[in-house]
Amino acid sequence: MAIRDRKKEVKVRKMLLLIWAVFIVAFVVFALFLYKKKDVVKEDLSFKTRFSYQTNANPDINALVINFLAANARCDQDTLKSCVTDPAQYDDMTAVQSQARVITGYGSINCYTVEGPDENTQICYAVANISIVNIDSKPLDILGPYYIVNQNGQYLIDNTALSQEVQDYIAKVGKDPDIQDLYRVVKEDEDRCATEDPGFKEFLEKLNN
Repeated sequence: MAIRDRKKEVKVRKMLLLIWAVFIVAFVVFALFLYKKKDVVKEDLSFKTRFSYQTNANPDINALVINFLAANARCDQDTLKSCVTDPAQYDDMTAVQSQARVITGYGSINCYTVEGPDENTQICYAVANISIVNIDSKPLDILGPYYIVNQNGQYLIDNTALSQEVQDYIAKVGKDPDIQDLYRVVKEDEDRCATEDPGFKEFLEKLNN
């Protein structure tokens, strides 16, 4: 009986050792995986904690965006140049003039900002009621995203060719549920205006075609 108990005890110990060996190997493999992916994990955690927009949080950014949109509606070349990092892009005002013949104003502007990928940068979405020539309704529209940088204490819209890294970051911001909710609110208001205003409905149909 004692010999049988002894064999059983040895068998149990071997089984426990095997289980521990498997656990240790699995733990080491998982640890190595996390180590190799540490940059991706850190990026994902940072992404989740940073992507919650603020509403009208920075008066200087609000003023920049409001001035920029107003300048677009007025075809104000000097103001447009003062709002961006590359003023030369507004040497030719043809595109601005074409747009201003359709969109004549922006009202009730709210700025929704998210921290950018670099220090002193912001991603900004502007939601505004737009005035359209010969249309009574003033539907909501979402403008941007604008990549805003702080240069020597002055906020400017970066209208240069952005790096792929910045473009990828902005694309990720755009997929954030909070940002998607902004688009949903704008679309719902657009649909409401189209239902109530035949002129706007016709405008949308021409625009979509």
